[in-house]
This record gives sequence, structure tokens and C-alpha cells, in this order.
Amino acid sequence: MKAKKSLSASHITQYFSPNFQVSSQAKIHCFACLDSTNTWLKDNGECGDVCIAEQQTAGRGRRGKQWLSPNVENIYCSVKWCFKSVPAHLSLLSLVVGLSIVKALEKIGLTEHGVKWPNDIFWHQQKMGGVLIEAISSSSKKYEQQVVIGFGLNVNMPESAGKLIDQPWVSLNNVLGVTVNRHQLLAYVLESLTQELRNFEAFNIQQFQHDWQCWDVLKGKEVRVLQEQQEGSGIVEGIDGQGRIAIKLISGEVKYYTSAEIRLKK
Repeated sequence: MKAKKSLSASHITQYFSPNFQVSSQAKIHCFACLDSTNTWLKDNGECGDVCIAEQQTAGRGRRGKQWLSPNVENIYCSVKWCFKSVPAHLSLLSLVVGLSIVKALEKIGLTEHGVKWPNDIFWHQQKMGGVLIEAISSSSKKYEQQVVIGFGLNVNMPESAGKLIDQPWVSLNNVLGVTVNRHQLLAYVLESLTQELRNFEAFNIQQFQHDWQCWDVLKGKEVRVLQEQQEGSGIVEGIDGQGRIAIKLISGEVKYYTSAEIRLKK
């Protein structure tokens, strides 16, 4: 059996586009095992640094959920990014990150995928990946806002490794029918994400909303909304300029949510 190839910075960077320039100060840190790539970057990373682990012992998803991290199968990665001033549209960052990932997945040959609000990566109503963004208190005079952007993607994950996952999930290799080159995929994601982050302070809200409509897997779907132990249902109408999801309730009222668990009705 062929040994699985561990991720390395040199193999990732060879897949960057010729015109893509990374910061000379930024480094890609690769580890066999960490508790969490987000935690490592918060404690050790510099602005622009990337942290990758082949396995996480305490990987986290949204709402404090555990992110299962089988060894040398998937992508578990975090990026530390610093803004000179606090962007007025910072609430849209997690949605923008989700869009950058689905665009990168298209480059690897995936189709019929998209983003489930606010930033989960889905294919045919099955979860393929997710994003967790954490703000960092900044003591720097140069940067007012610092964040760590973590993302996980199911890439070459065997079915046996996902027995404890409590929702429908899918791995990229199962969809494409081949073992996926993780170095190439990660290069595509980092390039796409970095370009979005560099342009984020000069944000074009009209372009963003257009892009979101193209990739929104919930648009026009009937969903259940769970928030603070209350449950409702309605039809998703899209998002507003603040990144809130708009849902038309059974009563006819359109309600906007900044934080809620949205589940497709079966």
C-alpha cells in the first residue's frame, strides 16, 4: 500500500499561481498533530502565517462542536490575518471566507456545491467543510483588528472515519472518484482566501451579494430555525448587507438572523 503523503510548505507553494505573491514575512507551519490550529496561531503566529495539522486532538467547529480530525486524510488549516483598521463590514468576513473556499473547490473539479449560511461547505445537502473565525485582542499599534480563520475540509476521508459525525457528510474524493492532491487543493484555497482578505477593506457589497446568490445552497429552501431554544420555520430569501440570513416565516413576516442554527426541512 502506498504511504500517504504528509503536507509540507514546499509542496503547497509549488502549486501557487506564478503571479501570486505571498508576504515575505508569512510562514506556513506544518505539524503532525496539534490540539487546534486556531489555538496554535493565536498563541504563536504572526500576521499572515498559516498553520496546518495532519491531525487535531481538540478541533472545534461552530457553536463549540467538536470537529473530527482523522490523521493524514483531510485539511485542517488556520490563517492569521491583521487589518490596519476595523473593517466596517467585519460581520461579513465568515461568509466571504466560505465563498473563497467554494471557488477554490471549483478549480479542483468539484461542481454542484455551495455555501450553507453562514460558512459551511455543502455538496448535495451533505457537509464537506466548515469555517471557524476567532477575533484576537490586538495590542499592536500597527493593526487594530486581528483574526484567526480556521477551516476544515473532508478531502480523502474514508467512510469508517465518520461514524461519529451526527449529520450527513461527504468527502471530496468520494464525489470526484479519485484521491485528491491535498497540496494542490490547499494551495488553491490559500490563494483564493488571501486574495479575498487583501481586498476585504475595499469591499464591494454589490459584488459580494451577487456572488453569494450564485453559491447559496439555502436560497428558496424551506428550513427550520433554532435559536435560544425556540424553533420556527420558513423560506430562505437570501442575506442582507450585514450578512444576516433573511427568512420568510409562515406568518409572512421576514425575519433576519445574525446567529441561529438553520436546518433544511426534509
